[in-house]
Amino acid sequence: MAFLPHRQSSRFSDIRSVTPSSEFMSTKKYPLYTKPLSKQFSKENILYTPISSASIIARKEKQEEQGKILRKKRKIFLQIAIVMVIIFSIYGIVHKISDTEQKVLADGETGFRSLLFAVENIKSGEFDKAHQSFENAYQAFSRGEKRLLWFGGSMLRLTRFVPGLSQVASGSYVLESGKHFSLAGISSVAIIEELFLSKEASAQGEKVSWLDFFSRVEKPLEDILAELTLGNQSIEKVHLDDIPEEKREQFLLARKSLPTTIGLIKSVHQNKAIIQELLGGNGPRKYLFLLQNNQELRATGGFIGTYALMDIQTGSVKQFFVDGIFNPDGQLKENIVPPKPIQKISAAWSLHDSNWFPDFPTSAEKAIFFYEKTGGPTVDGVITLTPTVMQKLLVVTGPITLPQYGITVDAENFIPIIQEQVETKYDKEENQPKKVLADLTALLVETVLASQDKETLYGMMSALTEGLNEKQILIYMRHAETEALIDEAGWSGRILSTEKDYLSVVHSNINGYKTDGVIDETIHHSAEIQENGSIIDTVTITRIHKGGDTPYDWWNKVNADYMRVYVPEGSTLLSAKGSTWEFGEDPLDYKALGFRVDVDVEREEKSITVDEKTGTRIYSEAGKTVFGGWVYVSPQESVVVEYRYLLPFTLDMSNIQNGGVDSYTTLFQKQSGSIGSKLLLSVHFPNTIEPVWQTGGNLIPYNRQWKWETNLKTDVFSGMVFNAKK
Repeated sequence: MAFLPHRQSSRFSDIRSVTPSSEFMSTKKYPLYTKPLSKQFSKENILYTPISSASIIARKEKQEEQGKILRKKRKIFLQIAIVMVIIFSIYGIVHKISDTEQKVLADGETGFRSLLFAVENIKSGEFDKAHQSFENAYQAFSRGEKRLLWFGGSMLRLTRFVPGLSQVASGSYVLESGKHFSLAGISSVAIIEELFLSKEASAQGEKVSWLDFFSRVEKPLEDILAELTLGNQSIEKVHLDDIPEEKREQFLLARKSLPTTIGLIKSVHQNKAIIQELLGGNGPRKYLFLLQNNQELRATGGFIGTYALMDIQTGSVKQFFVDGIFNPDGQLKENIVPPKPIQKISAAWSLHDSNWFPDFPTSAEKAIFFYEKTGGPTVDGVITLTPTVMQKLLVVTGPITLPQYGITVDAENFIPIIQEQVETKYDKEENQPKKVLADLTALLVETVLASQDKETLYGMMSALTEGLNEKQILIYMRHAETEALIDEAGWSGRILSTEKDYLSVVHSNINGYKTDGVIDETIHHSAEIQENGSIIDTVTITRIHKGGDTPYDWWNKVNADYMRVYVPEGSTLLSAKGSTWEFGEDPLDYKALGFRVDVDVEREEKSITVDEKTGTRIYSEAGKTVFGGWVYVSPQESVVVEYRYLLPFTLDMSNIQNGGVDSYTTLFQKQSGSIGSKLLLSVHFPNTIEPVWQTGGNLIPYNRQWKWETNLKTDVFSGMVFNAKK
């Protein structure tokens, strides 16, 4: 009301004629109007005296100015009022926290203890108690969350952004995540009970159907995924500084492992169609397993020393037979001319050398062909494994003892012990050096399938998923629709197509022993964008031999490698160095002896041209241009191989200069079975363009280049978008 007289004054000042009452004219009651009234009324009729236009304008300008000041004061007052409300609300929250803090902490501790009880109940097989413990945890976390929300309401989450008070919001998010984890636990009990029932059935000699198991746990698995996702969203909002220091390590471990767990469950859920087909859900299936030794790299993973045959139907394994690869090879009923580099060690082509093509579906079909020619049955698909996968599985199962060989194998000693058995300690009379690996594989698979507790299942699924993503496991199915699903998941080992730049470095160890196990490799890919938009790539491959002084003879040999570098089709080789000029003669007169020529090998070799300066073999395969040559590196030494070539496409510089954009991208496809090379990337660009986006790495503007360093453990994609320099 303090502003009311002033408002009346402003309103009446525009009136030209008025008959004021004596009360209105009283200077005692309204002193504000004393001076203006004595000048504005005439003596005769008490009317306003004439006023000039300038006076009216001046008076109105003054009134508008006063109005602006008034509105500004009101705005400031409103802002102060809002701030005061917030302050008093936060003060109220803080005051109430001091009263309820102990209760909320007690609820949190109760919930956490209940979760621990639930885990112990599961371990002891007391599933009803585990279910109740998860329920108790949910109730405790809910109770604590309600206490906070009751006194904080919607203001509670605001404390997340208030220095010194973020613990309140963090506590709320911790309680919220606890609720979701408890609900996920309740659903997990249902899955674990199914596992327990399956384990009991297996112990009684019944065949366990993994397909039926996945069908029964599909709904609780979806519930677990939903609750863990919500819990992860809550836990991500918690400030690390708000967690007691003694519990931060556990908190960080939980927060780091959650996305992996969620990703694993998502992978199982999204690929259930593949799982159903692989487990024989659409009819009985027969698979050829090829164990590839990536200590001796070949195009799809490694030398094939052992194979296995598996029959599976409706999720139950009917047969799993493991054998050395040379047993079926001895029964091969047809003579096939091998690829030229293979002729260096073998006059005929057979199953153990069948994985010549880095495009796995192509090599898998070759393996099926050779296996059938040895008298083996027709199979529905081919699955490959490397020792890296077996190491991952041994982490899950723990040590495995093979008493007949007097050895115990674990994840750490697996490679040297098994390699020693295969190379030197096998029974010379029996002459089956790979038998130990076959026996271990059979026992490992049996252990994995028989161990159906939660920890083992999770570890097994995690190991297999990593193996698939890292191309330590490859899958090929002759059923076209299933193969398309496998391809979409990125597990087929197919050479990928891309519109722009591409690189894949593929090694084939030919009589180089097991030396790939001690080779460190760095791949440097440099792209130079020219003023006209053309692009010149330089690929430098450095291989360092770490062997020579190891206790194992097979690591102290020369690494002999037929290296192939796959680049965009139509690329033009400009220069090459580092490889050895070597062209061998055919070991046999294949035509005279009636050897059959493989159509894919013949097509590849007929397309080869040889660079006269460097001896580099150049040809096309799988939609790529290939540079091939022999590369040798001795123990304790290194070798550097370099290819410089012009790409078949350019950047549209005209479009860029006219206000448009263009991109440069590269797909780096890792070799299957490789443990992962170090990858260095760099892009040099002219002064007329500048990047507006790039994937990771570091941009160095003054040097007109972009750099990125990563590891080729999985496929890597990089890219940049350019516009005109301003």
